[in-house]
Amino acid sequence: MRDVLNSMHLFLLIVIVGSVFSVISTIFYIVNSYRSVRYRQPLNDNLYGPGDITIIVPVYKENPDFFDKVLSAVQSQGANVIVVGDGCTYPYSDIAARHSFMFLATPQRGGKRKALSLAMHYVQTQFVMFVDSDTILPPNAVKDLLSSFTDDVGGVGANLRIIEDGRVLSYASEFVERSREVILKAMNHNGHVMILDGGAAIYRTEIVKPFILSGEFYDYKVLGRKSVAGDDRQLTSHVIRSGYKAIKNYNVNVSTPSQKTLSSYYRQQVRWARNGWYYFFKDLFGGTAKKAGAFYTFELIYVYLLPIFFLGLSLTEVYFFLFTHHDSYYRFAFSHDFLYFLTTLFTLGFLRFTRFATTLVNGVSLLVFGAAIRNNMARNRLKTFAYGSVGLIIMFIATLHGLVTFWKQGSWLTR
Repeated sequence: MRDVLNSMHLFLLIVIVGSVFSVISTIFYIVNSYRSVRYRQPLNDNLYGPGDITIIVPVYKENPDFFDKVLSAVQSQGANVIVVGDGCTYPYSDIAARHSFMFLATPQRGGKRKALSLAMHYVQTQFVMFVDSDTILPPNAVKDLLSSFTDDVGGVGANLRIIEDGRVLSYASEFVERSREVILKAMNHNGHVMILDGGAAIYRTEIVKPFILSGEFYDYKVLGRKSVAGDDRQLTSHVIRSGYKAIKNYNVNVSTPSQKTLSSYYRQQVRWARNGWYYFFKDLFGGTAKKAGAFYTFELIYVYLLPIFFLGLSLTEVYFFLFTHHDSYYRFAFSHDFLYFLTTLFTLGFLRFTRFATTLVNGVSLLVFGAAIRNNMARNRLKTFAYGSVGLIIMFIATLHGLVTFWKQGSWLTR
């Protein structure tokens, strides 16, 4: 009798938790999808020009030919440019010289943070832009990003697109980016996104320069261990805590290649997950989420706790349906009296219907979310969706891996 009652209680708990999770998920998917599809980039008067900005491009072991294309795209923006070799000089100094850019080099490899800190000493303009050595800017990217700056905006990021080259990983990576775009577009309405991608973002110099030149940035430590990961997430949080908005301009689409191998892609996702979990707790309890508002907090909590709830609920349901005997409920109820049996029958039926209905609604909301993702795709939609599951599965596993090892932030040796 005790086993039957325990099983019934477990089933009741599964239904309650699953229903609550489904309702929250439905709200998340519908709200984000609606905001994303309805999103229109605000048009502001452009008060600034190329003379108001310095572009910093750190580089380490980038393919020289591709890097030359990156600098050609940067040169077309018409701004002042500083190239920083991260413990390396040749051939990047020659490529920078061909484009008439200033070239600096750190004495030894110290990671992107040290490179940015070195270059910031030379920045005297009102704005500073960081561009990764594998990111290609479209024409007028700087002009368009600067147009998003109003008095209350401290940082503006570009929209990241993956160069689709026929490999499965390129389509999988593009699907993940378009999924993130739905969420970040929705957050843009409130003036704060969780991250301005390090590939291409502009900041007000007065906000970030003192911070980047401080040990808190270039000598960054997580739980006492030095780390070079997450500079973009750290800068975004700093902008929000400083009382400014951190937004993205979705009219500016920059291009970057995906990782070359499955193992390198997985390592990248684990590094991002570890850093993400660290900043999940830091943003939640360090004041950033409170400063950014309720919607930012809701998005932050759901995005990071989704894998945990999903895994826990799935494992519980598998246990229930594999290791409990469902007909025992009815035999137990019938052994008492007919009224008790009817009550049990109705209760179990109602719980099953409730679980089915909430799961169905949640499934419909997922389809709506998928439609919002499709809306963000420019081309190759079928392939991107087909291979998107690969990226999502890897990201899901990497998120859990990152949670249980989030203190292992990694070093530049593993990048």
